[in-house]
Amino acid sequence: MRSSRFSLVVLVVLAGVVPLSGCTRSLEMAYTPALYRLPQADQLKGARLGVAKLEDRRSVIDRTEPQSLGYVMQHGPWRFGLTYQGREYVPVGDLVQALFVDEFGRAGVETKAIPQVLTKDSLSAMRAAGEQAGVGYVLGGRVLIFEIVNEDKFWTIVSRRSVTLEISVVHVPSGASALDATVAQTDRRDEGMGIRHSTNVDRLMNTVFRQVVTQVVEQVAAKLAVDPRDVNVRVAVITE
Repeated sequence: MRSSRFSLVVLVVLAGVVPLSGCTRSLEMAYTPALYRLPQADQLKGARLGVAKLEDRRSVIDRTEPQSLGYVMQHGPWRFGLTYQGREYVPVGDLVQALFVDEFGRAGVETKAIPQVLTKDSLSAMRAAGEQAGVGYVLGGRVLIFEIVNEDKFWTIVSRRSVTLEISVVHVPSGASALDATVAQTDRRDEGMGIRHSTNVDRLMNTVFRQVVTQVVEQVAAKLAVDPRDVNVRVAVITE
């Protein structure tokens, strides 16, 4: 009789534990744009930029589980993604592209989204995509880190928010690389006994990612503004 009761208790416990192994939740996010019109915006007229989707190379990705492309945090058996514009577990690559397109536009760069995933591994593919889109430059790259990690200490929790992006820009007419850079930011704080998920998400997007966006836009804009391949030289001949 005791053996039967023990077996029943074990089955109940297992029934409660097994479902937790696949628990996920998509957290609502709000993003406040970082940029305003750049001082050199007038110099950028005509330098149209195509922004491709970035390849997601994060270790959290499970290629057999498409939803994992949207995970940004793990806590125990739970996996957390982000909800953006009503879309749950939005893939991080899609999110980065959408926010880049918006931020470059705010900065004064004429920008167009390109649906392909493009990296520096194939500059010819980036050039072809740019020609098809009718832009002068194409931005692609990789998402290397985009995560929230809660480090459990003895009495406290240290929370770390990190973003690292590999950014590649190609000059479409020549097919040459115009920029190859890695941009990274981290925010790490002792949170005492705990931290709300909403606070973590807000700091990831509006502290860390905003800083990355600002750096990327400023670096790309600087290249576009001074690229000699896009300078039109006009010679006027005056005869008396």
